Amino acid sequence: MIKIAPVLIVVVLGVLMGHFNLLSIHPKNIAKFTTFCLIIMLLAMGAQLGANEKLLLDLDRLGYQALLLALGSIIGSVFMVRLAEKYISRQLRESREKAAKNQTCHKI
Repeated sequence: MIKIAPVLIVVVLGVLMGHFNLLSIHPKNIAKFTTFCLIIMLLAMGAQLGANEKLLLDLDRLGYQALLLALGSIIGSVFMVRLAEKYISRQLRESREKAAKNQTCHKI
């Protein structure tokens, strides 16, 4: 079982790195990297499910409920990550625009 605290710490660190542009990576490349990592995460989740022989053996017994639960988890995870990504991207864009306006005002 994964504890939530390390996951949240990593997310906060990522937000701070993106906000302060610590890696000097173009936002378009960050989006590509995020998509790549999401695909790798889904691949790992699928591999973990596929490697669970007990789950595969019980799949007939569990039937459509298990399939729906797995699909719901995947779709829900992707949806929530996309929502968070859009929200965070909008916040970062607005923050950068605000900072750019403030710099322009100070130069005048």
